[in-house]
Amino acid sequence: MCVARFAGTLLSLGVVASGHLRTSRTSDPVDQDVGDCFALHHDEDSLEGCLLAYLQKYMPSWDTTNLGTLQLAILNDTVDLSLEARQSYGWAADIPWPIWRNWVLPFASVNEAITQARNSWRSLFKERLANLTASPEFRQLHRIADATGKLNSVLWTTVSPGSTIVFKSEQTPKIYDPMSTIAFGYTSCTGISLMLVDGLRTIGIPACLVGTPAWNGKVANGNHNWVEVWLGHELGWSFMEGLLAGSGSLADPCTKWFCSAAKMDGTEVGQRQT
Repeated sequence: MCVARFAGTLLSLGVVASGHLRTSRTSDPVDQDVGDCFALHHDEDSLEGCLLAYLQKYMPSWDTTNLGTLQLAILNDTVDLSLEARQSYGWAADIPWPIWRNWVLPFASVNEAITQARNSWRSLFKERLANLTASPEFRQLHRIADATGKLNSVLWTTVSPGSTIVFKSEQTPKIYDPMSTIAFGYTSCTGISLMLVDGLRTIGIPACLVGTPAWNGKVANGNHNWVEVWLGHELGWSFMEGLLAGSGSLADPCTKWFCSAAKMDGTEVGQRQT
């Protein structure tokens, strides 16, 4: 059900008038054109080149018009820091290429503003999460679920020194990318979800944005965004909310406030295909 900004798997969330959550997938050309970067490239320069090629080849059309800016401001750091995370955290090294390429590597989830000042979230998050990730308590965590829970419990104060990010409804599309959220100090469910996705990707955990544009297929009933997290080969994907938008727990996903017959009646949920 994830929103896929990059077209390597052409997996997307159907934002339709009926409010259905649905996924679609066409044939996957990435294995023919770029290949499994981790399997095919073992020296650092070659691997980095492969990841850059993937990002450039499968970025959405609205980013290709800004490719020069992206190359100068974002793409190299995106590749370098994502690989650094893969080498730094035990859970990251085991994540397979099809999941890594779409749910850890990308520099954006939807149509967040792409400028050096507004979208250098990976380097900013790495810097501001450094005390957490270097702590003995965190270094002892081996399960993705445990690291996810710990990050979600502290992210909202850690990335905004001296203040706390707070929830404020109806902020999208004005305030939803991480840099705007930090600057203003508040955001709604979309911004909360994107910040959690980006925080998780910073530490090498696959995560993606999920949502519905209309509960029960009715725009008047409102909309919502939340997060899906890949918990490993055995557990697969689960869903949660950022702490500021809900309980923040991965336990018992269907205890979430929106996982009910009343909310899901008429809201079709698609099945994951990657």
